[in-house]
Amino acid sequence: MPPNLNTLEAQLNALETDLPVLIQLHSSSGGLWAAFAGLADVIEDNAGAHQELVARRISAMLTRHGVACEDEPG
Repeated sequence: MPPNLNTLEAQLNALETDLPVLIQLHSSSGGLWAAFAGLADVIEDNAGAHQELVARRISAMLTRHGVACEDEPG
């Protein structure tokens, strides 16, 4: 059973809370995207009908923390 919207919101809030630490730990090593994706992908994979909302929230949190999606390698 996919998580409900409240569960997804809680997971996204936790991810955003962790984002400054991820940036601090991984920005110099270039491992930020791998670390972030490992957490974000779990949420995205379980978003179901809320996929668009999750994608918007993730994009917005990255922007708020000064990490542009176009900074992602590949």
